[in-house]
Amino acid sequence: MNAPIELLRVFILDHRSLEYIIIFLGTALGGELALFAFGFLAAQNFISLIPLFIFGFLGTFFPNILWFFIGKTNTASRVILNRYADNTTSMITQAVSNMSKDNHFTALIIIKFIIGTPFLLIMYVHKTGLYLKQFLYYETPAILLSLLVVILIGFISGLGFTILSDIFNNLYIAIGFILIIAVVIIMAKLWIKTQFTKNISK
Repeated sequence: MNAPIELLRVFILDHRSLEYIIIFLGTALGGELALFAFGFLAAQNFISLIPLFIFGFLGTFFPNILWFFIGKTNTASRVILNRYADNTTSMITQAVSNMSKDNHFTALIIIKFIIGTPFLLIMYVHKTGLYLKQFLYYETPAILLSLLVVILIGFISGLGFTILSDIFNNLYIAIGFILIIAVVIIMAKLWIKTQFTKNISK
């Protein structure tokens, strides 16, 4: 098990009474990386899956609400509508719209899988003029889907790590499996970013 995940495991074991708070804050601050780590630990029975989904959802949900309200502020408006930033903002928002075919749910899913999510989410909310009710309607299933994908990947990685460790009795083979998973995730993100960049250049 790699060092960050092992440290997280030990921290949770030492603070069992704060487990749910750790999941909430870890997800809120660590995003997808934290969810992956929690999913990994869930596969090894250090964390229960149901509380992980509940508090992982809350930890993901509240920061997104914060970004929504930031996108509605006058400060965000001045930055986004700045004559130097407006063209870039419009291009980025249009690229998201093109990729999602103007579907807000699809757009928010795309935004969640692109590096720099908060700023992109702020821009999208501002430029599209989404109301809070609309945002909650589209963002809630988008978050649930992202939770399912990331936690599942972490869970499968945790199972693979345990199985390979038991079969081969070799820590390096198990770590290699995790690295392969990480490479696949990185390649998938790069592909999404490439498609996103193509849409910006059109």
